[in-house]
Amino acid sequence: MPIAAVISLCLTAGLLILSFIFKVAGKTRLAVPFLCLLLFSTVLNKWARENETLAFIILFSLVGLTVISWIISLIKVIQRRRDEKYFEDDVAWQIQRAREMGVPLDKIQFNEHGDLLDPRTGQPIVYGDGVQFKDL
Repeated sequence: MPIAAVISLCLTAGLLILSFIFKVAGKTRLAVPFLCLLLFSTVLNKWARENETLAFIILFSLVGLTVISWIISLIKVIQRRRDEKYFEDDVAWQIQRAREMGVPLDKIQFNEHGDLLDPRTGQPIVYGDGVQFKDL
């Protein structure tokens, strides 16, 4: 096998691996720290060797910011799922109460506040003594 073909094959495989690494780094938000590490180990090698402490501080700070962004995203996902669960429970409760009150439920509609609308009047259904329990 000619040397040129081996070099081409190795270069192609290397670029494929590098592309895969950047794709994974982008999905995990580690692209900037990975790029920083790549620069420190290649182009900025002399500077990184002379300023090793600063280079590590920069690298660890970028990784720390990435971890903080993961934590914030996790908290937002947990809150969103909790809100969806509360909303589903509230909708089920409103439908159950409307059914108990004899409201026809053939065309169920909710307004922007999540209140079940009475299909006869188009107004939110009032449960109990004129107080909507979900607002308490």
